[in-house]
Formats: sequence, C-alpha cells, structure tokens
Amino acid sequence: MIHADVTELDALKFYREVQMSQKLWHGQDAATVASDLAGALDLWRGPALAGMRDVPLIGAASQRLDRQYLAVAEDWAEAELAAGGAIGAVDRIIDLAVQYPFRERLRLLQMTALAQAGRRSEALAVYDELRQLLARELGLTPGEPVVRLYQSLLRDEEAASLRPLPCPAVRCTLPWDLPAFVGRVECVRHLKSALNGDISSLAVITGPVGAGKTALAVHTAHAVGDDFPDGRYFVRLRGSDGAPRRTDEVLAELIGAVDRSRCHAPGTYASQFWQHWLTTHRALVVLDDARSEAELQPLIPGAGRSAVIITARRSIGGLLPAIRVRVACLSMAEALDLLRRLIGARRVALDYQAARRLVSATGLLPLGVRLVAERLTQLRHVPLREYAARIDDESGLLEELTAADSSIRIRLAEAIGDLPEAARRALPRLSRLPERWFTLAEAAAALEADDRATVRILEALLEANVVSTPDLEAAAGAVMYEMEILSRAFAREVESPA
Repeated sequence: MIHADVTELDALKFYREVQMSQKLWHGQDAATVASDLAGALDLWRGPALAGMRDVPLIGAASQRLDRQYLAVAEDWAEAELAAGGAIGAVDRIIDLAVQYPFRERLRLLQMTALAQAGRRSEALAVYDELRQLLARELGLTPGEPVVRLYQSLLRDEEAASLRPLPCPAVRCTLPWDLPAFVGRVECVRHLKSALNGDISSLAVITGPVGAGKTALAVHTAHAVGDDFPDGRYFVRLRGSDGAPRRTDEVLAELIGAVDRSRCHAPGTYASQFWQHWLTTHRALVVLDDARSEAELQPLIPGAGRSAVIITARRSIGGLLPAIRVRVACLSMAEALDLLRRLIGARRVALDYQAARRLVSATGLLPLGVRLVAERLTQLRHVPLREYAARIDDESGLLEELTAADSSIRIRLAEAIGDLPEAARRALPRLSRLPERWFTLAEAAAALEADDRATVRILEALLEANVVSTPDLEAAAGAVMYEMEILSRAFAREVESPA
C-alpha cells in the first residue's frame, strides 16, 4: 500500500482545492472561488488514467474522476460568470459544452456566458440546438431553468442580469409537462392516491414503447408539486445509448441536486446519505426506464414521507407494497383529441375518417400519434387521407415515425433485447402471423411448439408488454392475444423467422 499526501498526489491536491473553494463559495466570494477552481482544473492534463481504462477497476475509478471534473468545471463556470468574467471564460465553457452536449446545467452556463459576452444570437442558437438534440435522442424538452433563460434572451433583457440558477436552490429537475396531455384520468387518480400515502408511497408504471409512461409520470409529478416541499427530482436510469447507468452515477446526480457538497461521496456512503435524506424530507423522485429491482433498491426510501414513481417497460418483481399502473393505448376519442390539439381541430374536421385511420394505424399509442402529428405539421400540404395511406402498412408507419424521431428503432431494439432468449427468438415468427390478434393455437402453430411451451413464451412477452390481452379472466386456450404494433413492425423489419 502506498501512502501519499497532498503534495505527492495531484488527485488529493485537486480534492483539497475544491473543498476550500466550496467554503469560500458559501461566503459569496465569486472571484476567489473562480480563481481557485481554475487552479484545480489546471491540474488535469487530459482524461484521467488515460491508457489504462480497459482495466475494470481503473475504468470505474476514471469514470468517477470524470464526473468530479465535470461538476467542478460547472462550479468554476458559474463562479466566473458571477464574478463578471464571461468574456474570458466563454470559449472554455463552449469547449466543455461540446464535450457534454446533454448536460443542461452546462448548456445554461454556455447560454449565459454568450449573452454576457454580447453574443445573444449565439446563445439563442444554443437553446435551439439543445431542444432538437433532446427531442431527437431522448424525446424530451429542455428543463425549466434553460427555458426561462431562453425567454429572457428573447425579451432582450440586460445580459449582465442573466444568471444561471445556483445548484443548491434546485427544487425541481422534472422535464416540462407535455402541453397536450390527454386521457389517463384513472391512472392519474390512482397515482395521486399512492403519492399522498393513502395506499403506498411507491408507484410503478409499466407499458410498451410509446405508451407514454414517462409522460404520465412527469404529468402526475407536476400536478402534485405543492405536496412535496423538498422538491421533485427526475433521473434516467439508462444512458443515451440505452445501456443501464451505474448506480453510483445515478446517486451522484440525485445527491448533487439536493446537496452539491455531497455529490462526490463514495458509493456506500452515497447510498446511505440518499436513503437518509429521503427519510427525513418530503420529496418526489421519478426514476425513469428501470430494468430490475436490484438497481432500484439503493434509490428507494425504506421509510419516511418521500414518494417515488418508477417507469419500466416490463414488470418488476418485489418492490412491495408498490401501486402498479399499466398504460397501453388511448381510446379512439382520446387519440383523436390528441391529434386535434397537435395539428388543429379544423384540419381533423375536414377529413374526420382519414384522421380515424391515422390514429388507428399508430395502434392508438400516444407516442405514435404525437410523431405522426409532428410529421403532419411539417407536411401541411399533404392531405390527411394521403398521409394515412402512407402509414396503413406497418413498415410505412415505422419509417414515418423514425423520420420524426430517429431514436424509435433504438428504443424498440432495447425493448426486444431485454426479452428472455426464448421469447426474443419467438417474436419474429409471431410477427409474421397475418394479424396482430391471435390465439394460443395460432401461436403454437407459428412457433412449432406445444401449448405449454407456447404459454411460457407468451407470458414472457406479456410481462415485457410486447403482447397484451383483454383484462378478463379466461383459460389460456380461450384468450385472444394482441401484439403491440410498434414491436410487431420492428420485429418484421429486422429479423426473419428462425
């Protein structure tokens, strides 16, 4: 074992300088804080532990160092702007934003620096770039602080008065509520009951790709904001590439939102601190796109008055006594209402039957209706009946939805990739059945398997929300199964029957 002190190891020196500057930050000495943090950042000569990251232990340590570097870089930028040093800092902030394009706090600082440096048009362009990136890659909109700064820039407020919101003041990291949220009345009522502690303080929302799980969770979280004085927090459990995020990374994001001074805590302590914080506060946390109970346990309070909403594509065992809400398609009336709100009531009324064909072709899925509407707003010259003909075929639907959101195929691939092997191999064969609706006998014939093996496969697909059944009790042989339209289209597109 090697024992090193601050004078011998640059990482220790980095930590010491950061801790000293954070104490100054509480005293509002922005110029000194910026100078000290700049000195700490100057200790870095490139990526930490470069050339050794392939070793698992070193790779994990290097990722922690990367996160610490980024958090300190943001603190430096905030202090530099507070001290009036935007002109000298703007290029360095832009370089950081290019490296971490999804980091909204960094984009907020980038916009502020550009505005203070007299480059307001470039600051506005940063917002538009971020908005398109989040919509295309994650299906989300920029957070409220970024939007508020953008609106200030549009009003041409004095650049010197524009300041990013300080990190310790964060009380809401939810994405914006969708402006055209329809339906789900009973789901929202059930969730509110859970979050208020009438039944449970833990709710799990499941459903297929495109059913609007995240939209429902965010809408409900906004609706109950006054009930959670200690904040509402949103975190994604998968990265932009679809891979699960590390638990320590998720904890660092959550803890950083509630207490910036603790966001670099080591793994075991981080989990203990987060659990204790939830137990002693009343906050609402949305954990988006979960995969398993194991990744959730360190993030969920064991007691107290905080509440958690979890979204997942498949059922997650354990988590008792959670309230479970499954979402699927909208009703025809709700889907048409959503289409009216997005493309205008007059356009729907001019060809009502074509509008019905459009929403039916999407399987009445909220995401499908939204993306079709987005395409229609771009193609205002195309009549609804002509566009409906394009998407009547499932392959045409997938092409059109992908044109509006290129991440659709990625999300479908993730959903199918999460299936057990037997169900994953069976899906292409089931997708080749003439209709989306089929019986157990038809499924067994397509899979060339006996009823018992077929039931196990269908139950795995039901659990993953790739297949659905009516909410009625019936013997397996009498059940009518339905394959979700997007999963069916994707399975038919990318694979042939084995």
